[in-house]
Amino acid sequence: MFPKTFFILTFLILSLNFSGSAQLGYQPTRINIKGNSVIAYQKSFALVIGVTNYQNGLPKLQGVSVDMANVKQALEDHGFKVTLVLDPDLTELDNAFSTFINTYGQDTETRLLFYFAGHGYTIKTKLGEELGYIVPVNAPNPTRDPVGFQNMAMEMSQIEIYTKRIKAKHVLFLFDACFSGSLFATAMTIPTPISQKTLFPVREFITSGTADEQVPDKSIFCAQFLLALKGEADIDKDGYVTGTELGTFLQYKVINYSYETQHPQFGKIRNPNLDKGDFIFVLPTAEPPVVMQTENPVNPPPTVPPVLIKKEKPLTETGELKVFSEYTGDLYVDDVFYQTIVENATVLFFNIPTGKHLLQFYGPVNVKKEVVVIKDQTCVVNFEKN
Repeated sequence: MFPKTFFILTFLILSLNFSGSAQLGYQPTRINIKGNSVIAYQKSFALVIGVTNYQNGLPKLQGVSVDMANVKQALEDHGFKVTLVLDPDLTELDNAFSTFINTYGQDTETRLLFYFAGHGYTIKTKLGEELGYIVPVNAPNPTRDPVGFQNMAMEMSQIEIYTKRIKAKHVLFLFDACFSGSLFATAMTIPTPISQKTLFPVREFITSGTADEQVPDKSIFCAQFLLALKGEADIDKDGYVTGTELGTFLQYKVINYSYETQHPQFGKIRNPNLDKGDFIFVLPTAEPPVVMQTENPVNPPPTVPPVLIKKEKPLTETGELKVFSEYTGDLYVDDVFYQTIVENATVLFFNIPTGKHLLQFYGPVNVKKEVVVIKDQTCVVNFEKN
C-alpha cells in the first residue's frame, strides 16, 4: 500500500512582475467572422486532473504526471489560466469540479476546458445498461471489489450534473480514459468554417477510448492533443482549431497510432440548447509580420546579429514493444514496472530503446523473456498459458 498522495489544488499564477503571465485567463480571445473581428471569449479557464499513484489494486500510470505538465503548458500558451489537481480521491475530485465551476463557470462570456487523465471503467448492469466511470486514486479494483468501486468512483452521470451548473458559453471535456456511456451523442462530423453559429452555447466531449479498451501509460491521446494545439488539427487551415476539428483529428490519429486498439469518441451533449456551437482555439500567427523597406529608409532597422545554431545531441534510437497475454499479470521491463495487462489483451509500448531487454511477467505463473528491440520496428511478445 502506498501512502496517500496529498491533494494538490493550486491556482497557477506567476509573478505579477510578468504582466503577460499574470493576465492568463483574463485576456479576450478574438476571432474573425466574415472579415469582422469578434470577441469570442472574455476569459479562459482550464481544470486539469491527473491520477498517477493508484493505491488499491489498479495499475499506476507513471506517465500521467509528465503529461499533465505538458498539457498545463500547452493550455497556458493558448491563454488559459490552469488549475491543476493531482491524485484526488472521490471527495477531492468532486470538490475540484465544484470549486472550479463555482469560481469560473458563472460568466456566459467564458470558455472552460476540463482535462482528466487516469483510469476509466464501464460496468454493465443486469438490465443491459452501461455505466461509465472515471476513477479516483483510492478506488478499489472493480473486478475484485465491484461494490466498493461503485462507492468510490465517479459515474459519468455526475459530469452531466456539473454541466448544468455551468453558465459559460463553451465547455470542452477531454477524458484520457476509456469507458462507455450515453452522456453525449457520438459523431463523425465534417468541420465547418467559423461563423456566427460557432458562438452558440455548446458542451463537447472527447474520450480516448471506448469500454473494454485500455489507456497505455504512455498516452497516445495526450501526445496527439498537444500536437493538435500546435496547429496539426487545423483541418481547413483557417488559423483556428475547433472542438469538432480536434475530435476528428484525435479519432483518426489515435486509432492509427494505437493500431486500432483505442477508438476515441467525440460528440456534443444531448441537449438542444447546448449542442449548436463549437469550442475554438486560436492558433498563434505562424509567420512574423513582413517589414517593407524603402530604398533609403529614414530609420533603418537595427542590424541583427547572426544566430548561432546549437547542434542537438542525437536522439536515442527506439522501437516498439507489442505484448499479448492470455492471463492477467504485471509487466516489468528491465526491472521497471510498466503496466498491468488484463487477460487476452494486447498492449503497445512506444519509444523503447533499441537493444536487449529483460521482460518479466508476474501473474498466475511468473515468466521471464529476453527480447531484442530494433529501430523503428515492432517486437512482438506473447505470454501464453501452457
